[in-house]
Amino acid sequence: MGILGMLDNKVNNMKGDEGAVLQSLLLTALGGVLGVGGALLASQFQAREGRRVRREQDARDDRYRLTRERIDAYKAFYIAAGSARHAIEAGLPVKKVQERRQVLWEAFTLVALIGDANTWDHARTVLRVISDVAFDGSSLNVDEWNELIRVFIRSSRLELIPDKVENS
Repeated sequence: MGILGMLDNKVNNMKGDEGAVLQSLLLTALGGVLGVGGALLASQFQAREGRRVRREQDARDDRYRLTRERIDAYKAFYIAAGSARHAIEAGLPVKKVQERRQVLWEAFTLVALIGDANTWDHARTVLRVISDVAFDGSSLNVDEWNELIRVFIRSSRLELIPDKVENS
């Protein structure tokens, strides 16, 4: 026999009004316990749902932040590559070309850290061509350079917006 059964027997053994009052108090207490239990379950569910929503929001924010950093890194690399090329084409002294190559190297380090393998590989090839000119006295093949830049841009776009890349 359970607790409710025992309480029911006690209540039935009491006289008239006392039994009804006790039964009413017990039912009220039972309702209160059930109400508190329901509120506790709802509170736990709400807290769990809140944590899930915060995790999703944090993951979205992280993806957005990383995408923003990639865009900034690729932009800095592209600008530094163009600056190095212009220094070479303008016939600036080797020291100036090496300075531009150093700026390109600094931009490359961020691409290497946060870019995907394909974009990193294309950026490394661009850096290698500029390094060859800056340190080994190689000449810059403009057609090859233009193709390297196009491939770098295509790779960057593919990484950043894969479903929007044109097949050019």
